[in-house]
Amino acid sequence: MVVAIGTEFQKEILFALGGGDSRISIAILDGPVDRTHDCFRGARLVPLDTPAVARSGDGATTAQGTHIASLIFGQPCSSVEGVAPLCRGLIAPIFRGDRLGASQADLAQAIGTALDHGAHVILVSGGMLEGRQPTDELIAAVKRCNERNVLIVAGGARDGCGSLLRRSGATRLFPVGAIDRRGRLIGGSDPSLHELGIVVPGAAVLGAELEGHIGERRGANYAAALIAGVAGLLLGAQTLRGLPPDPGAVGEAMLSSATPRLADRNSECQRAWIGRANIEAAAARLKVLQETTTASPFGMWHRAQTTSLWSDHAAFRPRA
Repeated sequence: MVVAIGTEFQKEILFALGGGDSRISIAILDGPVDRTHDCFRGARLVPLDTPAVARSGDGATTAQGTHIASLIFGQPCSSVEGVAPLCRGLIAPIFRGDRLGASQADLAQAIGTALDHGAHVILVSGGMLEGRQPTDELIAAVKRCNERNVLIVAGGARDGCGSLLRRSGATRLFPVGAIDRRGRLIGGSDPSLHELGIVVPGAAVLGAELEGHIGERRGANYAAALIAGVAGLLLGAQTLRGLPPDPGAVGEAMLSSATPRLADRNSECQRAWIGRANIEAAAARLKVLQETTTASPFGMWHRAQTTSLWSDHAAFRPRA
C-alpha cells in the first residue's frame, strides 16, 4: 500500500532538495495564473504573450493554472510552498475562456514562445486537444523541443495530450499519472504512460485557489506539476555543481529511479515515485550528491551533504 498522499509527497520533495536555481526555466502551458495570490510574492514568474491570453477569464482555467503554478513556484513561508520556488516560471496560457481545451495551433505557438524564452522543462497540463493526428505546426514545435533537449512533462490521464505529443515525435516526453493512497490510478491513464511515464501520489495536492484561498485537488495534472518541479530542482542541482543543465539526462534519471509497483489485478504494473528516496536516487544517478555546502539567496538555509543521502533536516525551508 502506498502510504504517501499528495500533500505528504509535496513535503518530501520540499525537504529532500533545495529550492532550485533561477537559471532554470520551467514553462507552464495551462490556464492563466492569478499572480496576486500571496504565495507568488517574490516568485520569478514571467507571463508570456500567447493567443489564449486575449480570451482568458477568471474562471475554471485560471483556477487550474493558479493551482498548478503554486505547486512549483509557491514561495517559502507563504500559504503554499512550491517545490521549486527559486526556478524561473514561464506562464504560457493555452486555454481560452472557461474551456479546459486547446487547439493544436495554440499549443504549438505556446511551445514555441516558451522555447524562445529559454524553457528547459515544459509542463503541458491535461485538456482535450482538437484532432487526434498532429498538425504540421505542432510537429515542428515538438521537433524544436527535441533539438534543444527540452523535457516535456504532461498529465497522463485519459484527457491528457501525451499520446498526441508522442505522435508528434516527442523524444523527451514524460507523461505522469496520479495514484491515490491505496496505489490505484486516479482517472485512468493514457496508453503512453505505460510506455514511458511514472505515477506519483495525487489524491490531495494542496495549492493556491482564486481570491487568495488554498485548497486540495486531485489528478494527473497536479501530479505532473510536482514532477516538473522536481525536474527543475535536479537541473538546478546540475548548474550549482558547475555542470550544464541536461533535461534529457534528468528525465532518464527520474525514470530509472522509479520504484516498480505491482498494481491491482485489473491494471498494469506502473513505475511509481512515492517519497524522498526516489528523488535521492535520481540525484545520485546524475552525480549531484557529492559533498557540498550551498547558501540560498535567502541566506537562511544550508545544504550539507556528507554521505550519499541528504540530511533528515529540511534542505530548503527558511523560517521567519
